[in-house]
Amino acid sequence: MDVLDELAAREAIRQQLCNYGRGVDRRDRDLLRSVWHDDGTLDYSLPGVTTPDQLIEALWSTDVTTDVWLHPLTAIAIEVQGDRAASEAYVSARSYRSSSKTQVQETLIHARYLDGWSKRDGRWAIDHRKAITDIRITRQIEGEVWRSQGRPDKSDPSYAVFAALREGRAFG
Repeated sequence: MDVLDELAAREAIRQQLCNYGRGVDRRDRDLLRSVWHDDGTLDYSLPGVTTPDQLIEALWSTDVTTDVWLHPLTAIAIEVQGDRAASEAYVSARSYRSSSKTQVQETLIHARYLDGWSKRDGRWAIDHRKAITDIRITRQIEGEVWRSQGRPDKSDPSYAVFAALREGRAFG
């Protein structure tokens, strides 16, 4: 594999990792599902959840009251060998649920995603993910609750900026 092919593979994998976080945060089922191959599997240590479709259903059914989700991924290590790759990405996932005008429940999860990847039909996607939770904290926060300007769906302003680019329009 030459250097340019390896760099292109690494960038495609990084973009897929971004798609995962964005798919969860914006509750975009199609984007989130696209991160895995059709036969992809996962292990999040959740009973009965071994496929991406099961994960999506679990996320959507249990977190309907969540106001804001944030899934930034950092410290991404990627190794590529031909049409196969492995990665480790650190995630500091947060969710916020308003319980009143002055209280919010915050859940913070520091975890790592260990992913096996392959390139099929020109597309990099996950074959298997193992999620390792290093720590999970849930707490009540008191203070004024400021409503997010972001939206947990495709009405979020981020979709407009990408649509403008694809349509050849200026954003703003």
